[in-house]
Amino acid sequence: MAGLLKIIATPIGNLADMSPRAIQALKDAQVILAENITHSRKLFNSIGLDLSTTKLISCSPPEEPKRIPIVLERLQQGDSIALVSDAGAPTISDPGGRLISAVIEAGHPIEVIPGPSAIIAALMGAGLVANRFAFLGFLPKKGKERTRLVQESYKTGLALVIFESPHRIQATLQDLAHLCGPQKLVVARELTKHFETFHRGLLGQALTPQLVEKGELVIIIEANTTSNEAIVPEEAFHILGNKAAAKQLAAQYGISVKQAYQQLLTNAR
Repeated sequence: MAGLLKIIATPIGNLADMSPRAIQALKDAQVILAENITHSRKLFNSIGLDLSTTKLISCSPPEEPKRIPIVLERLQQGDSIALVSDAGAPTISDPGGRLISAVIEAGHPIEVIPGPSAIIAALMGAGLVANRFAFLGFLPKKGKERTRLVQESYKTGLALVIFESPHRIQATLQDLAHLCGPQKLVVARELTKHFETFHRGLLGQALTPQLVEKGELVIIIEANTTSNEAIVPEEAFHILGNKAAAKQLAAQYGISVKQAYQQLLTNAR
């Protein structure tokens, strides 16, 4: 009998979001690969998983390549193997991609068991124009690559979804305000948990309610609905002149001319 690798999404904060199908898949597995075993034990205990009959193998990013031979051998023996990350879906800002690729290349079947996702949860509650979006994950910490990634994605007319940590959130929001202008945004905090909050406003301005720099954060910037040929704020400052550029920017983003003029000055520095 051929083995099977099951790729299982797990709760991002609320254990009640674990699906019956995902629970059964974990209970049926002879081997479970977990990004962090200590972290996942809380989930395993909550669903009544009998760990005495299941082999747990850690599969953090540095360990992933080393686990491939073990997984292929166990699949060859006919085992059912489950892959989970600390929260949400494996391979989405989490390990698993190289392992899954190796399993497919070796000719073994896989099964996807979808479930909670911070990306989708944040988009669902954002209330922004985000029918099409680019998931940028955690941005490069600084430099040209950070700027290029944001600018190129934003200019395509896609909403942006970005993960960020509490101690870098303010610096990242300032950078995004400079790169995107005063666009609508939402910062979703502690999704599915007791203190879940959606902080709303414009880039470069205070959010409502006031942003709490704690917990896990997802930034969503509304799609740039202007055409790719439209004059962007910094270019407008030089081409149209101060007043005309400010009026265009105000009409484009639904803000006051005074706010638009201040944004142009900031971008031009």
